Amino acid sequence: MKTLLITGISGFVGGHVVHFFKNHPHEYEIHGISRSNISWDYFSGSFPLAETVTFHRADLLDRTRIAAIIDAVQPDCILHLAAQSSVGESWNTPASSFTNNVTGFLNIVEPVRLSGRATKIVSVGSAEQYGVVDKRSLPLREDAIQHPVNPYGAARVAQEYLANIYAEGYGLDICSTRSFNHCGPGQTDRFVASAIAKQFARISLGKQDPVIEIGDSTIVRDFLDVRDVVRAYVLLLEKGVRGQVYNICSGRGYAISELVTLLSNRMQIPVRIHQSPMKRRPQDNPQIVGSYDKIRAELGWYPYISLADSLLEMYAYWENQLSQEKGMNGRVE
Repeated sequence: MKTLLITGISGFVGGHVVHFFKNHPHEYEIHGISRSNISWDYFSGSFPLAETVTFHRADLLDRTRIAAIIDAVQPDCILHLAAQSSVGESWNTPASSFTNNVTGFLNIVEPVRLSGRATKIVSVGSAEQYGVVDKRSLPLREDAIQHPVNPYGAARVAQEYLANIYAEGYGLDICSTRSFNHCGPGQTDRFVASAIAKQFARISLGKQDPVIEIGDSTIVRDFLDVRDVVRAYVLLLEKGVRGQVYNICSGRGYAISELVTLLSNRMQIPVRIHQSPMKRRPQDNPQIVGSYDKIRAELGWYPYISLADSLLEMYAYWENQLSQEKGMNGRVE
């Protein structure tokens, strides 16, 4: 049996990766690293799910601790999910965002390099690496120029460049992703799709007026369901080519206002949109839409869960969470 090490395992994507392996035949003994405890409240029976993982509490910036874990686990594969992944937070704390993403990555690949072990590594990046693009260049392919316009995107570019250096210079078996906006049940409301779904749940429970607060409603993003993302990561662990980069995207762009319209129509809840200046960023990419032609041609992957279905499941998740709070406290917080 192979050993798979997942960094950032306690997070949103990590939970969905473990859930995938629990429900599909696989040959992995799964270990996970995270600073925080596992709390996958978006799956029924989440504690049995957590029990399928050997958990190692550690901060990726603790080089000695991470090296000791990798030496003990001897992973055949590493899925590097851990990151400070919020663009908004990176504007607030640019230095720590860069350090967490770049130094954390180095503290994973260096022990692998020094061990000489043939470990397969999938390094997860972001569509924010592309930066501001000309509409005529959409959909973005992997050979597009990277020009990040926020601290998070810059850190992800640095991570990818380092991955390429370790692949080509040191011979490590690393491939990278540029993962576009993904969403699904369990995602924090720090991300726009989940924040919109949560507001609809609050409205349906009578806790919020029928007004959806967002930032710039015209921003266009390429959204895909986290479960489609997980399928791509599993394929890359098995078949991703050393030194290659793969877009993980839906190939379709949606303005943020369209997410509101989708849920409003599906739930038959009429709402107004309020664009809050407080939610706007110092600089943002007007539109990011990707092409998944490369990963489809090489690995046969393509997304199949619709954005409308993802939003409805996020709404159901938040309605359940808020209803539980109401049950405990006598009112919705």
